[in-house]
Amino acid sequence: MSLSKPTVGIDPGNPWYSMLLCLRCRTVLSLLNGELACQACARTYPIDDGIPRFVPEEGYAEGFGYQWNRHRLTQLDSYSGMPISRDRVMNASGWSADELRGKTVLECGSGAGRFTEVLCETGAIVTSFDISSAVHANAASNSRFSNLRLLQASVYDLPLPEESFEYVICFGVIQHTPDVERTFKTLLRYVRPGGRFCIDVYAAPIAYLHPRHLLRPVTRRIPPAQLYGIVQKVAPKLLPLSMMFNAIPRVGPYLARLVPVANHRHLNLPNKKVMRDWSVLDTFDWLAPRYERPQTRRRLQRWAKELELSKVSIKRYRGLYVICGIK
Repeated sequence: MSLSKPTVGIDPGNPWYSMLLCLRCRTVLSLLNGELACQACARTYPIDDGIPRFVPEEGYAEGFGYQWNRHRLTQLDSYSGMPISRDRVMNASGWSADELRGKTVLECGSGAGRFTEVLCETGAIVTSFDISSAVHANAASNSRFSNLRLLQASVYDLPLPEESFEYVICFGVIQHTPDVERTFKTLLRYVRPGGRFCIDVYAAPIAYLHPRHLLRPVTRRIPPAQLYGIVQKVAPKLLPLSMMFNAIPRVGPYLARLVPVANHRHLNLPNKKVMRDWSVLDTFDWLAPRYERPQTRRRLQRWAKELELSKVSIKRYRGLYVICGIK
């Protein structure tokens, strides 16, 4: 894994940034004195360690920035040696590596780059963004890919031309945004007519029936570093109990669900340390977000109808709905 200085951001020798637009007046930006500048309205945007930044701070996503910089490698296939992220992308979307090669892909909510890595390995031209400082973890992990362009930006205010991507993908994000419907419909504005999309979201009402929701009114108000310290101590102690319950025939998975700790037994992770790391990461991911808004199948169907999307499929996978289709 390369730890060299990220090269996935602004590179004068590869001026992909010429596609970036001013958030105020939508004029194409120019590189000037180490910043991106708008010649029309004089607004400037900083470049932070090679990554263009279009948000002043992390805001509601601070916890995500913290967790992904702490767990930069944990869920990368290249680190675990298992195709967990690749299988999730390909199985959920129905896309193939051959289909994606050379195509333009927009990834919403990069996190530490587990899915970014998979997309880049297909040979697609990947533009990935996150509102949090997780983009720096992604850059550190995936700087080897010359086909990756990274931004720090909000889904509600992207410096990108609409209808400019052949594929849009978003996993693990929209339920954690302030307005899930607005997020979903905003993402679809960036898909070209005839382009494809794949977006997942926590499924309601089942996702609500979990003990973490008794804890979240408190935990989401705890500063990320403090909450992480608590989870790091408690999760490894609860995980064996969850595993014991899970092993009980028939009722085991339901009993394990009563223990507020992430249990990835179904993934067949290679060893106890890896399983413990995944458990700490995802237990924190349950408890830290400011927003968590699962959605119903009927609501997703309504949004798809309002946008006049075609060939829409909505599939249930564990606690998620995965919605795919064509614009």
